[in-house]
Amino acid sequence: MHHTIGLRRDLIAICRSGWIFYLVLGIACEGGRCTNYHHERKQPSASDLQMASIPQVLCKQPHTPPQCHKRKNIDIENLNDVDDLASPIKKIKRIPKVEEGKQVIVCLHGLTRVSSDFDTMKAILQQKFPHVPILALERLNKDFTHSDKSCNLTVKYSIKAQASVAYEEIKTKVPRGSEIILVTHSQGGLRGFALLKEYMNRLENECGIVVHQLITIATPWKGAPVFGHIKDVKHFNQTFDRIVPILERIRQGYSEFVRGYFFKKAPGIAKNHPAVYQLLAPWASKFKNVEGMTDLDPASDFMRCYVPLGLKDMEVPITAIATVLIDFSQLFDSFESPVRAQELAELNATYAALIGGDPKCEHDMLLPVATQHAEGLVTKNFKRIKVYGACHGNKVGITVKRGLSALNNAKVIQKVAESIEEVFYEHKEEANIAQAPSEVATR
Repeated sequence: MHHTIGLRRDLIAICRSGWIFYLVLGIACEGGRCTNYHHERKQPSASDLQMASIPQVLCKQPHTPPQCHKRKNIDIENLNDVDDLASPIKKIKRIPKVEEGKQVIVCLHGLTRVSSDFDTMKAILQQKFPHVPILALERLNKDFTHSDKSCNLTVKYSIKAQASVAYEEIKTKVPRGSEIILVTHSQGGLRGFALLKEYMNRLENECGIVVHQLITIATPWKGAPVFGHIKDVKHFNQTFDRIVPILERIRQGYSEFVRGYFFKKAPGIAKNHPAVYQLLAPWASKFKNVEGMTDLDPASDFMRCYVPLGLKDMEVPITAIATVLIDFSQLFDSFESPVRAQELAELNATYAALIGGDPKCEHDMLLPVATQHAEGLVTKNFKRIKVYGACHGNKVGITVKRGLSALNNAKVIQKVAESIEEVFYEHKEEANIAQAPSEVATR
């Protein structure tokens, strides 16, 4: 009887201690003090899954993970290192420096040329600046009904007289209060320069039109050195005759086209009667109205006085883009007959000497870079850019490959677009965090 009673007490004590054990174990699990054994086998609840979807940096974990898996501590109140959350995204903001409704681009063509020369450039610039009106001035266009070049206004009128025509056309066609950039080619750059000198204040006072920049492409700031050949035709012939056989292998009859490229008037007389040509050419220039052409002579008053004095004091920024192409093999897809490398080198060097007086000078098949960049002249607000692989016009005696001429060349147009962008816009960089802490915390 006593043994039975004692056994019953022992069993009751064991049961009570078991309940206490499981009760303590449950409390320990709730408090997070158990081993990972229970935690790993616990089925996740809906609330657990919801918590798991929130970035770990903001989750309050009931368990402290093992030391080897511990992440870098982040102070949410003071995030000094944004890389802990997300890499920054750089945003470039394009801000107009000139009100977009007032921006205008005005184009001025070269000697004996037409406004449609700018058609390719205009189309590309219109894509880059869709809201900007682009106007190519037309009143000085070449008149194709006359074979006599002296009838063309860019030949007949002096460059300063041409600037007056451009001023009147701008007054008529450009809205009042506009802010413009002049984009010019060859002689048109000097016309734009004279326009600024003579009429910039009048444009602003009379029409509220402000000129922000003059962009010149292949402009002869010191004149065209080829005018020197008119004064010494015999020396030209002696030099040119050395490359005639090579030019003829490029294309039969090509040498005469190139000679005509230098002597626009009566190249046959220059070839066969150089003394007569040398005597008659200056006389013809005096009695025929060709001031627009003679202004391009490096010895003219316009080049010796007007341009150097104006460049010293010019307030409007000028960007001078020089085009460079010195290799005949780049002008055409192929030659009619083979030309050896040594012959090609001789051709290129001799031609460079005829263009700029130096076999090693850089040029665009008509003007040396030295004149395109006004080298040696005192300048103010004058920026110089070179573009390789572009020639002055679409002909060097005969038509060259498509895309080489300055106004149709992709690299030249790109430089023009960049210059316009710099004047009309500024670009500011903004760094934003992909997902800010405050935005995460509110989700």
